Amino acid sequence: MESIKSYIDKSHNLDLVQPDESPNGNTIFHIYSNGEITYQKGGWAYLQRSEFSSSCVSLKKNYNNIFPIKVCGSSISYAIVSNNDAQKIQEMMVEFDKCK
Repeated sequence: MESIKSYIDKSHNLDLVQPDESPNGNTIFHIYSNGEITYQKGGWAYLQRSEFSSSCVSLKKNYNNIFPIKVCGSSISYAIVSNNDAQKIQEMMVEFDKCK
């Protein structure tokens, strides 16, 4: 799990949110501790509009503690990453989840 956390720490990038850009020109991806990848408009509309699911997986293990942003009042956490990094993290989580 340490390699997943290390990759998340390296990939998590708050600078991907560009508040001065057009919302349609700045798509933001989240990878959640449950393995779901979502996307939403960025720019000034970030966190103010709908969030759409891009990919979901079924995981048995709890990954909440290795993600940097905790959702208040929830057992969910996430990271802001590129779409490619989100897919890579999701793949790593699925592979690790297969291990006993």
